[in-house]
Amino acid sequence: MNILDTLTLSVVSKRAENDTPHLALRRKMAAAIDEQIIGAKAELEGRHYSRSTVKVVKHADTGEQERRTVERSLRRWWWKTADGVHLELKFANKPVKIGSNSSIVVGDITNLVTIMETVKQAVVNGELDDALKQASEGRKSEKKVEKVAALGKPTAAKSAK
Repeated sequence: MNILDTLTLSVVSKRAENDTPHLALRRKMAAAIDEQIIGAKAELEGRHYSRSTVKVVKHADTGEQERRTVERSLRRWWWKTADGVHLELKFANKPVKIGSNSSIVVGDITNLVTIMETVKQAVVNGELDDALKQASEGRKSEKKVEKVAALGKPTAAKSAK
């Protein structure tokens, strides 16, 4: 008897499931919301939240590259106004429109973590796929315009004149 005959085999691939663009966007947004939740919990406890990242820095004297661990502060997605706290989802540091609205009214700061967890669940369920796709496509077109401008090629807007 062959050993492989004792195993149950499948055609399903982890890569095939995880490489679809909308699932990648969901994963990125869910991870970003998780980080915002950690920052919000820290603020509620009166602490400052920052994360460590590794940065490659060129040494001025020798010209050699070295890796340094740098503390980065969180870019908060929420802010306080006269009528309470507002939350704005961001993708690539650009606001994500939810329908025709740009922010979520949280009210009291103590509701912030609960609202973020609700939004994360909506992201995981795919309710914000269209908004994330639109934000992602907008980012790609901006990069393309910047690249073309850097090369000195005329853009469609310039050539139309």
